[in-house]
Amino acid sequence: MKKTILLAMVCAFCVTLGFLSSGPINADDGKSKNNLTFTKDIAPILQQKCQDCHHSGGIAPMPLVNYEEVRPWARAIKEQVVKRVMPPFYATGPAGYFFHDPRLTDEQIAAIAAWADNGAPKGNPSDQPPPLKWSNDWKLGPPDLLLKLPKPYTVEPNKLDNYQLFIPDFVFPEDTWIRAMEIHPGNKQVVHHASLYILPDDFKANAEGRVENADFFIRGGQLFAHWVPGSDIRSYDKGYAALIRKGTRFGIQVHYAPTAKPMTDETSVGFYFANGLIQKQFRSIYGGTDRIEIPPGEANYQISEKRRFKSDVLIRAFTVHMHLRGKSFVVKLWYPDGRVETVLEVPKFSFNWQRFYKLAKPIPVVKGTVAEFIATWDNSAKNPYNPDPTKEVRFGEKTTDEMMSGTILYEIPEENLNLMLKNGRQVSTDANAHSK
Repeated sequence: MKKTILLAMVCAFCVTLGFLSSGPINADDGKSKNNLTFTKDIAPILQQKCQDCHHSGGIAPMPLVNYEEVRPWARAIKEQVVKRVMPPFYATGPAGYFFHDPRLTDEQIAAIAAWADNGAPKGNPSDQPPPLKWSNDWKLGPPDLLLKLPKPYTVEPNKLDNYQLFIPDFVFPEDTWIRAMEIHPGNKQVVHHASLYILPDDFKANAEGRVENADFFIRGGQLFAHWVPGSDIRSYDKGYAALIRKGTRFGIQVHYAPTAKPMTDETSVGFYFANGLIQKQFRSIYGGTDRIEIPPGEANYQISEKRRFKSDVLIRAFTVHMHLRGKSFVVKLWYPDGRVETVLEVPKFSFNWQRFYKLAKPIPVVKGTVAEFIATWDNSAKNPYNPDPTKEVRFGEKTTDEMMSGTILYEIPEENLNLMLKNGRQVSTDANAHSK
C-alpha cells in the first residue's frame, strides 16, 4: 500500500500543473504534424502548463525547461497528457469555466503526441521563446504582516508523505480586513502543498511550535487558504476584502513530499491590509458531515448534504475535501423554479491534488436556491489507495479515516458595507466623511 501511494505521487509529478493562460496550438495549422519541433511548438506549451513545477528548484523530480532535459521524457510526457493525468486537474467543465484552467487543450495534447511519435525533433534554437524567470520573491512586495514557522523545520529522508502543523506565535488583536494574502513555500523542492487554518483554542504547540500528531484534517479548524504549485495569490478586487476576526489564531499545515535527503523549510504567510472604501466581503457556505459509516468493500458509498441560500448571491469558487477512499464529489444547485444545475463535478477525486476551484465567471444564484453536496467513496479492493478494504470506515482525523467537506465561496451582490479602512482597521462607517 505504501509503495502504491508513493508510486502515484511520483507519477503525479511527471508533467505537472501551471496556472498561466494559454491559447490553443493546432497541430494541423498550416503544416504537417510531422513538422512539429520542440523549440517552436512544444516549448511554449511546457512554459505555459508545466514549468511552474518543472524547473530547477521546483517540486517536480525533473526540470522540463530545455530540449536536453525534455527529450528523455518525450514518450512519458505523451502518455501522461494523452491520458489527461497531467497536468493534475480533476474537475470537469468546458474550457473557460475555471479561472487559470491548467488543463491542456485537445490541440495541445495532439501536438505533444505527434511530436513524440515523430522522434521528438529539436528544431531551430532561434524559434524557442525566451526562458521564464523563476523568483521566490513576494508577488505583491513585502507583506504588511508576516506569519512564519516558529523555527526552520528539517524534513528528514522518508519514503512517505509528511504532514506537519505549525502555529505561529501571533493572535490578531482586533478585527482586520485584508486585500490579499500569499502562502509562501520556503522550499518548493519538498513542499507539496500548504494550507492555512483558523485554529480552535484547544490546539497547542510544543516547544518547537508544532502540534504533535497533527494529521491532514484539522478537526474543528476552518480552512482559510490553500497553496499548491502554480497557485495564484489570494487577492480581491477594489472595494472587496476579507475579514479576519479579533482573536483569530492561524495554523500553517505543510504537506512535505517524500525526500531522499534532508531538506530545510521555512514556509510563511503574508497578509496585505485593505485600505480605502470597502463595500463587499467574501463569504462561504459549508456542506459536509461527520456522520460517515462506510461498510467494508463498499465501492459506491454516497452522502448528500443540502444547504439553502438565504439571499441572492454570486458564487465565485469551490473547495472539496475527502481522504484516501474519496471517489468523486459533485455540487448541484436546485433553483426555486425547479431547475437543477451541476456547477462542480470532480469525477475522479485525488487526495494528492486537492485544489481551489475558482470560476472564470461568477454564477448568479437567487434566494431560496438549495446547494447539494454529494460525496462518494470507494472502500473496495479496486481502490489502489485504500489502506484496508475489510475495515468499516468512519469520520476521523487520520488519513485512514474519512472526511466530507465541501465549500462554496460567494458574495452578496446587494451588500454595501460602506467601510472606510486604514491598514486593515475600520476608521469610520461614514464613507462620505472621508471622501470629502
